[in-house]
Amino acid sequence: MTWPPTPDDFARLRETLAWVVEHSPWYRRAFEAAGVRVDELRTYDDFRARVPRTEKTELAENQRAHPPFGEFLAVPRDAIASLHTSPGPIYIPRLAEERGGTPVLVDALRAMGVRRGDVAHVTLSYHVMPGGLRLHRALEEHGCLVINGGTGASRLQVQLAHDYGATVYAGTPSFLANLGDTAREMGLDPRRDLHYRLGFSTAEALTPALRRDLEATFGIELFDHIGEAQIGPVAGECRAHDGMHLHARDLFCEFLDPESGEPAAPGGVGELVATQLGRRALPLVRYAPRDAYRLLAGACPCGDPAPRVAFVGQVGVIRKIKGVLVHPGQIHAITSQFAELGRFQVVVDQPAGARYERAVLRAGTAAPPADPDGLRRAVAERLKATVLIQMDVELVPEADVPESAGPPRFLDAVVKR
Repeated sequence: MTWPPTPDDFARLRETLAWVVEHSPWYRRAFEAAGVRVDELRTYDDFRARVPRTEKTELAENQRAHPPFGEFLAVPRDAIASLHTSPGPIYIPRLAEERGGTPVLVDALRAMGVRRGDVAHVTLSYHVMPGGLRLHRALEEHGCLVINGGTGASRLQVQLAHDYGATVYAGTPSFLANLGDTAREMGLDPRRDLHYRLGFSTAEALTPALRRDLEATFGIELFDHIGEAQIGPVAGECRAHDGMHLHARDLFCEFLDPESGEPAAPGGVGELVATQLGRRALPLVRYAPRDAYRLLAGACPCGDPAPRVAFVGQVGVIRKIKGVLVHPGQIHAITSQFAELGRFQVVVDQPAGARYERAVLRAGTAAPPADPDGLRRAVAERLKATVLIQMDVELVPEADVPESAGPPRFLDAVVKR
């Protein structure tokens, strides 16, 4: 998959669309309502302009109205080989021929430096949700010995990792931190007595501060990855650690400006809209999970030509500040690097007579910092380098910043006046 899509990408997409419209009652009706015939779609621009998007809420509501799988289902029930569930709940039936993202996960493991014979400790949930099983299958296929740890039972997990000599961790960064604390409680040194070499971090934000802490605690190299329950793996880091490569070869991915709907350019922010390629039990066309990514410009030093992206956050709280689309999570990733800072709020205004907007970061502090001027300069420099916006930084008592501005929802994190 490339971005923008090539004619070959679009030709593969058209083959899928013809099959989906023939077999899925939902999409047959949706295409008819939009006046769209697959054989009339000549270019990607035709597809983007004429084919309606599928919202996650539509999928959930249709399954409740027509239980259990809704009208999206494109195969007879006796053709279904396995079932998964994602929050909502949304039911995800799978054909035996559907690989569930296994091939791209194998590619991602290879890019990390995972070797045949590595002992992989998977701590994602194996209960109902698809993530743990997807990654387990990929690690087995890559030639690893896999520990199906699952979630919880921290002392047992540490014991298993220690006794089996686990060299690869796969799970959330917060649970890895929990294993480090638990190991110390058990009288073990996480760096000496556990042998993790590489970590597949997913399902949570891996902030720069958390990455540094975990790598120091375990002597591990962590790789950030992102996916979505319905559509599977989307992107992951290589050893250059400079963005995540789009490794979703069984998806047709679009990255669209959240305001205009036009294709996002390198350096810009685009909302992911994904179409699953090939035969699926429950196919999704132009599925929009409401996730936004920044498209990174330039080639990666690793040599992989796949586009690189950086996860920005949910589209609903993205705001345009000084002409740049910004998610509060990007700012939170910076402020969380400073122990003195807590909640924040960005105030955007345009003073009378001024040609441009002004953005002020009101950074909340629990106590007066030792060097307020130095702190303000450091925060402003990192904002400029990361978010690409010049902001004035104002230090205020954290109590002056509304709680509704804080994570994870960031409802009032950006105020325009």
